[in-house]
Amino acid sequence: QVTGKVTLDGKPYERLLVYMRPTEGPVDQFRMGVGETDADGVLTLRSTAGDGLAEGTYRVSFSCMVPKSGGKTVEVLDPSEKHDDDRKLITVELVPMPYASDAESPVVVEIGDDQSNELIYDIPAK
Repeated sequence: QVTGKVTLDGKPYERLLVYMRPTEGPVDQFRMGVGETDADGVLTLRSTAGDGLAEGTYRVSFSCMVPKSGGKTVEVLDPSEKHDDDRKLITVELVPMPYASDAESPVVVEIGDDQSNELIYDIPAK
């Protein structure tokens, strides 16, 4: 199992996504981790096969999409109502490159049976 805490520029974000892909070998249901943080930055991560990841070295990338409101309040629409206009939710990625890149993120971790498998990381804002 992989647990931990992930923040962005020292601040926690609810639903900051964390992806772990093996640096070598194939991606399969035991070697692909996906997780998210809660409002305090506490990470819950699992493989697509269950709670844990296979032993190995993983590259970690991050994503934190938030609505781009331009300083305005974001209007919440009732999905049961029909809307004739072209309203779209525009989002912005808060995680800077290369941390948001699956292939170029500099964050690499080792997962093993004899380790605590804890990811504590503060993503730099710039």
